[in-house]
Amino acid sequence: MRFLICVALAAFLGAAGAWALNHNRFGYREAKFGPFDLAGEVNIDNVTEHVTFKSEGPGLYGSVQLIGESRFDFGVMAPGAEGEHLFKVKNVGQKELNLRIGASTCKCTVGDLDKSSLQPGEETDVKLSWTVKQGVREFSQSAQLITTDPKSPAVTLEIIGKVVGDFEYVPDVWTFNEVATGEYFEIIGEVYNYTDKRIEPGELSFSNDKLTELAEFDIQRIPESEFKEVRETAIEGFRVTTKVAPGLRQGAISQNLLLPFTWIGEEEGSSDDAAESSDQPTLAIPTRGRVVGSISMIESSKLKGSPGGGYQYDFGKISRDDSLTAKTFVVLKGKERDNTTLRVGKTAPEGVVQATLGEPKSRGSMVLYPLTLELIPGKDPIERLGKNKDDYGKVWIESDNPLVSKMGIVLTFAIQPR
Repeated sequence: MRFLICVALAAFLGAAGAWALNHNRFGYREAKFGPFDLAGEVNIDNVTEHVTFKSEGPGLYGSVQLIGESRFDFGVMAPGAEGEHLFKVKNVGQKELNLRIGASTCKCTVGDLDKSSLQPGEETDVKLSWTVKQGVREFSQSAQLITTDPKSPAVTLEIIGKVVGDFEYVPDVWTFNEVATGEYFEIIGEVYNYTDKRIEPGELSFSNDKLTELAEFDIQRIPESEFKEVRETAIEGFRVTTKVAPGLRQGAISQNLLLPFTWIGEEEGSSDDAAESSDQPTLAIPTRGRVVGSISMIESSKLKGSPGGGYQYDFGKISRDDSLTAKTFVVLKGKERDNTTLRVGKTAPEGVVQATLGEPKSRGSMVLYPLTLELIPGKDPIERLGKNKDDYGKVWIESDNPLVSKMGIVLTFAIQPR
């Protein structure tokens, strides 16, 4: 018992001693800005007035003012090119203002100060130098100017612009969005030359022969007065207009518009020789879009549209007791629907996949064709599970109208012999 009492007494004396020591060292000291007063005159409604009043006292500090914009757009520069720009700042306070260059977002952007100390009313230049990085399309870097202004301790200066190589495509990807089969469409874009030599464009084409066959090309020089203000380092520009006639299959189009050219003033060979040479320089301009057909289908849990165009029906793995038949609808839309009759084209594998179109039924702005898909089992298991491009069953829906492109349906299935 005595032992427990001694332990408790020792613990009490230790805690009391520690409190006394802490109070002696820290407890009696007054806060640097005076004692805290919970019933003072500053509250949430008037705190801004007090802070403003004390910070705006006359002659307490230097005050920085940026003359002009904090962001500079250099327009267009080539990868690896170097540039610089002067920002101007002024001390509009009543005391000395000290400045220094702070951190930048990239080692490719460096700041330099003309003066690091400004008296009231003085100005100085802040120079930012940068090197355009390789492999980027947009340049956006910044550096900080650190000041002794308590209201603006850091000023961010930003450099932005567009990075292009020898040639610039406007837009970067030439698109025609979605067009219906049976309709003409147009692709318009511009090409700018940033080299030191002018070019003579050759005969345009697409990387797809069918698209080239349907296309008419027109290329015109753009007057310098139309682009020099924005692209002052470009030496010439071209506007390319491409008109494409109907005849493309449904689905996504992702091709390149090929623009071969020869350098004007080349001493070696003629332009005819260059045109026949496999080494002729050629610009490959990305072209994207989608042809949506007059023929479509009503999607379901088993029937989905394919990114490349057409549709995919998934029978799955069919047991001996499951049905080998599926029913769905083919939809015919557009202005040609009343002049068009649909039919089933080729099916594959032949003798395994069968398809039948029923009588069409008009429903407002569309015509519905009932479609029956049927699988015919054989003596051996048959699988088409989409493991590669040839591992599908296939059905083509065709029309008797040259303005309405055919549509493909791929099937995935696995059936057992019956």
